[in-house]
Amino acid sequence: MRKIVLLFGLLVAAFLAIGASVSNGAGSSRAGEPANAQKANPTMKNVILIGANGSTSKEIIPRLLEQDDVKLTLFLRRASRMQHMQSDRVNVVEGDAAELADLTRAIRGQDIVISTMGGMDLDAKTANIVKAMKEVGARHVIVISAGGIYDELPEPFNAWDKRMVGQYRPINLKTAEVAEQSGLTYTVLRPVWLTDKPTEEFQLTRKGETYKGTETSRASIGRFVADIVKNPERYANQNLGISQLNTDGDRPAAYR
Repeated sequence: MRKIVLLFGLLVAAFLAIGASVSNGAGSSRAGEPANAQKANPTMKNVILIGANGSTSKEIIPRLLEQDDVKLTLFLRRASRMQHMQSDRVNVVEGDAAELADLTRAIRGQDIVISTMGGMDLDAKTANIVKAMKEVGARHVIVISAGGIYDELPEPFNAWDKRMVGQYRPINLKTAEVAEQSGLTYTVLRPVWLTDKPTEEFQLTRKGETYKGTETSRASIGRFVADIVKNPERYANQNLGISQLNTDGDRPAAYR
């Protein structure tokens, strides 16, 4: 009989201990924290910015980091230039976009790839990005090309732009085509003459439409790219001109 009473007492004690553990949120990272506070971290979006040290990228970075679910990789030729950005949400990676192996290593595990690069080899570097993405299974690319590649700028702005930077148009056109023909989810952005104005407001024109405006603020590109990352399907598989309202004319204000 004594053994039965003892066994009964042990069972009651165990039951009470389990109840106390549940009510106190056992396993919480903080003492006394409610059980429902123990939630898994939201799924992070892994985003890589290629050409991270450029002026446009520096407008994109802080706007991306406003989103708590973004983990950002900064890819540039000399990592020391941005090493101060390294943190639990930012990884600084050194590499050359002309080197497929560098891109493949950096893009592995990324959800969205953003390219802000320029130059006369932009089409080749963009082709490398696409090849690396396909190799590692990344699916969404955002590419900055340029307005004017379809002669879509209104005259006389189109003629002026062609005189000034017409040599870049074939390269930027090929860059857009590489993205469009990649089989990936893409967004091509076509800014015109870039400014450091702080405005985030923008207007969009679609491929085949006559372009509006003569200027594009880097801040507005930063905001728009961040918006795409927040809602990746919103502008999926679109080729968009992006510029500021009320900047129409024969050339940008700085050249009048």
